[in-house]
Amino acid sequence: MKTQKLTVPNKLSELTLGQYQKFNKILGKDPDLDFLRKKTVEIFCGVPLPEVDQYKFTSIVEVTEIINKMFEEKPKLIQRFEKNGTEYGFIPVLTDMSFGEFVDLDTLMSDWDTMDDAMGVLYRKVKQKHKEQYLIEDYDSDKRENMKDMPLDVALGAIFFLQSLRKESLKHLEFYLQKQVRKLSPQMRKHLERISAGGQPSIKLQKVI
Repeated sequence: MKTQKLTVPNKLSELTLGQYQKFNKILGKDPDLDFLRKKTVEIFCGVPLPEVDQYKFTSIVEVTEIINKMFEEKPKLIQRFEKNGTEYGFIPVLTDMSFGEFVDLDTLMSDWDTMDDAMGVLYRKVKQKHKEQYLIEDYDSDKRENMKDMPLDVALGAIFFLQSLRKESLKHLEFYLQKQVRKLSPQMRKHLERISAGGQPSIKLQKVI
């Protein structure tokens, strides 16, 4: 039995997006609880899988509980961060996104396996800054930076931020549609009710978390 202490991260900024992608792939295979605990320690604490068995059971359970609790956090958007001595910035004005940026982002954020590439769309090298204002490099899909080693709190903060924007947009859309329906004739309203089988129309968002 190993007696040395495990080095356990205690905040999301100490984890990387690439580590979480590996962890998420394991979750997708619906593993049993004991194997999941072992992989959690292997991935986030850097312990080779065969060595995990040599630690006390209570220690492994405690470590996995610490890490799981971290995943309950919802970090705020971090607009700039440093990686390997280089500063990266979130797209300053989302409404100014190019068509290429939007299409690539929409495609890449649909799967955790490509989330590192999606972050390469959202975050690019800062080329100029003044106080809180900054400019980032123009987008080039051929030169998109891989972001597997970016801090996990930065990646999750961006994801939660975009999810909130999307939900807010859907609220505005639903309100607009309701106003338009009220303008319809009683006959047309009844027709809409029949084709929807009396249910409320809904738009399902694809979850990335």
